[in-house]
Amino acid sequence: MRPTKAERTVLYHQCLPALDGVTPDLVDAVCTALSATPATLLDGDVRIVLTEAVNNIVEHAYAGPGFGALVIRVTCTGHALWIDLTDWGHPYPPICDSVTSPDPLDLNEGGYGSFLIRTLVSALHRSRKHGTNRLTLQFDLQNPHPG
Repeated sequence: MRPTKAERTVLYHQCLPALDGVTPDLVDAVCTALSATPATLLDGDVRIVLTEAVNNIVEHAYAGPGFGALVIRVTCTGHALWIDLTDWGHPYPPICDSVTSPDPLDLNEGGYGSFLIRTLVSALHRSRKHGTNRLTLQFDLQNPHPG
C-alpha cells in the first residue's frame, strides 16, 4: 500500500526560479538532504534524474523569454523516495513510454534525458491540471531499478 503524503518524511521543500544556473545548487542541496537517510545510496541516480528533469522544465515548460518558478518537494519512507516537481509553464511534450535507448547515430539531440529518467526511476507520473505541470519521480529503496 502506498503511504499517504502525511506518512512521508519531508527531506527538502523549496520554491525557486526555473533557471539552468539554479540546477547544480538544487541537486547538491537535495543530495545533502538525502545524506542522512537510507536514500543516500541513490545519490548518483538522483543527481542524473533531477538534473535532467529540471533541465526539461527549464527548456520545455518555460521555453521562450523570461522564466518561471519551480517547486520541489522530496519525501521518503523506509521503502521509497519521491521527488515531486511542480511548474506553471507550458504543458509537457508527449513522452515516449519505450525504454529503448535513442539511436546514437540519430543526430537529433532530444530523447536522451527522458530515456535516462525512465531507466533510473522505479515509477514516473506526469499530470497537468489547472495550468500546473506536476512530475512525480519514485525511487524504490529495496529494488532501485525497475525490471
